[in-house]
Amino acid sequence: MWTRRDSLLLSILPVIMSKYKFNREQLSFVEEKLGILGTLKMVFRYLLGTVLLAVIYYLVFALLFNTTQEERLIRENEILNAEYQRSLEKLGILDEVLTDLKTKDREIYKSIFKSTPPDMLVEHNSGLYAQLDTSSDRSLVSFTADRIKFTEFLASEQTRRIESIYQSLSEIENITALPTALPIKGLSVSQTGAGVGLKIHPFYKTKENHTGLDLLAGLGTEVIATADGVIREVIRSDRGRGNQVRISHSDGIETYYAHLGEIFVRSGQKVSRGMVIARVGNSGLSFAPHLHYEVMFNGKVVDPVNFFFADLTPGDYREMMISALNSGQSLD
Repeated sequence: MWTRRDSLLLSILPVIMSKYKFNREQLSFVEEKLGILGTLKMVFRYLLGTVLLAVIYYLVFALLFNTTQEERLIRENEILNAEYQRSLEKLGILDEVLTDLKTKDREIYKSIFKSTPPDMLVEHNSGLYAQLDTSSDRSLVSFTADRIKFTEFLASEQTRRIESIYQSLSEIENITALPTALPIKGLSVSQTGAGVGLKIHPFYKTKENHTGLDLLAGLGTEVIATADGVIREVIRSDRGRGNQVRISHSDGIETYYAHLGEIFVRSGQKVSRGMVIARVGNSGLSFAPHLHYEVMFNGKVVDPVNFFFADLTPGDYREMMISALNSGQSLD
């Protein structure tokens, strides 16, 4: 059924779709027939204009007004951003604390071992932490298994070497001929001075090749023979190394004691491991009372600390080795 509105639309449509042109001869507007193509063009233009207008309305509404969901998302984003900023602040505080702990740890290590602590991560596997963060469980298990196998190989290799050392020691007829004892009775690891190597001379202040180990001790402290042997040489002097004793041991090993005070042995005398041969002194060109102790093998100087493993715990042995290595100035 036709309604009044439909009739009105039908009456307006020809007017909308009609095109008028001014006739100069008649001095009036004359209706120009558009035809089917013209009518379709006109309808398309109106539809396109309507769509564009709707899009403009939507964009204006979307830019100026937020929906409920958008408002909620904006609030959540603000909360997350604030929480992120607080996390950054806490992370900064933690970084400062870790830096302070690392600095204190290095200072403690230096005060105890007199050396800079090694960076184990950088030395062995600088990308380990990154690997742990990015690897899957399967790859981590495989990596751990490989490390365990490698550790087992190292352990077996060390065991083999230790057994070889025991075998070599068992073949030595007189084990007391090795200078494994500490040359001063009651020696503490903290009394370790400069070891073998280039050291600053206490008087000339130049770098000199230090051929022995300085052991600090009070005047009169007993000095003992570190292995069985025969006194090869006894020197009493106020110059150079001062009062000195040299002992010959088996297998081409010699021990040498300098800057002594009172000497209790003579040349050609047999001595046994632990026997008191002299007292600590300050004779010769010595900066302070101490014992200068050397070990030679077939005429060549070797590090005496390497022989003390049998008379020290592993911890004390390591500390003595580090102290001897890092002491830059000798006492003679």
